[in-house]
Amino acid sequence: LGETPLAIQYPSLYNIVQRRDAYVVTVLQYTPLNIQFRRTLAGNRWEAWLHLVRRLMDVQLSQQPDKFRWKLTQNGVFSVKSMYVDII
Repeated sequence: LGETPLAIQYPSLYNIVQRRDAYVVTVLQYTPLNIQFRRTLAGNRWEAWLHLVRRLMDVQLSQQPDKFRWKLTQNGVFSVKSMYVDII
């Protein structure tokens, strides 16, 4: 869900979640979602939770293994030249 981890996108939720090491697939594979918080979700935290859940509804996970992709090249493969050009 974007270029940054969910913990950074939703710090108010991450700070009160029971299992910080839970994988998205572990949370999404159950209805209701398999996640517990140490405090009641109210106010801004409730709004953040609803926003996150709305975004998660569009996620389709697959059994494909994850892949690293180097964003500084067209083909997604690391090159020293691309790193050098980005630094300069």
